[in-house]
Amino acid sequence: MRRIAVFGIIALCILFGFSILWAETKDYEKIYKDTVARWTRSVTVRDSFSVSALFWNEEVTQAWVAKYGKENLLSAEEERAYHRDFIQRERLNRYLVFEVTLKRLKGAPLYPLRFAKNTYLVDDKGQKIFPADYDKGFEEKILREFTGKIYFPRFDKDGNPFITPETRYIILHLTQLSPEASLISYEVELRFDDPYIPPDFSRPEWKPVLEEEILRLEERLKDIEYRKKQLEESMKRLEDEERRVRERLEELKGMRRGE
Repeated sequence: MRRIAVFGIIALCILFGFSILWAETKDYEKIYKDTVARWTRSVTVRDSFSVSALFWNEEVTQAWVAKYGKENLLSAEEERAYHRDFIQRERLNRYLVFEVTLKRLKGAPLYPLRFAKNTYLVDDKGQKIFPADYDKGFEEKILREFTGKIYFPRFDKDGNPFITPETRYIILHLTQLSPEASLISYEVELRFDDPYIPPDFSRPEWKPVLEEEILRLEERLKDIEYRKKQLEESMKRLEDEERRVRERLEELKGMRRGE
């Protein structure tokens, strides 16, 4: 009887532990779904097709990583490693990534025209950027539904971020998604308010982002040093050429005075 009682207590403890784990996993699932809903925008165009876009910012990424880590019983160290790998794999450290779904509801199939030129991101100041890359399915005929990612440059050529603390909103703009005459010029605009998320590098969930930012700045510094060296070499060549021209000029002036 004592042995049975002991096994019964152990079984209850195991069940209790699993129930806690299930409840925690369920909470992380809800947090992820709520976060995705907060950063998803959708529109239906004249009952013919719909467009939805999820902005994969750090808030969504952290919610996904927490959910994945809990479901797969990852340790804190394993979760951080997965987080950084996810950032690199999905290119979230260098691009503003939008997961876009185009869905035909009725009428002719969707067939986006000149997708790279007709798709852009614009902020409240009118600053506009075009995709650096996107899934090529956006250039093909869509009979029912297609989901893919669009990648916009996170930084300009001088290293300045597109989204800053002063950015009030950004709009994802798409047009010429349907070949139908009544829809071809329709402009889809999906607005995301307050897109800037201030980083808190003191928190564990921000450590992978910190490491990626350090790596980006190290690469940026190497590029600056390389360009600086090129400028110095160009300056030296110009100075040498200036010296030769001055010497030749003085030589010719001397010849003229000797006439």
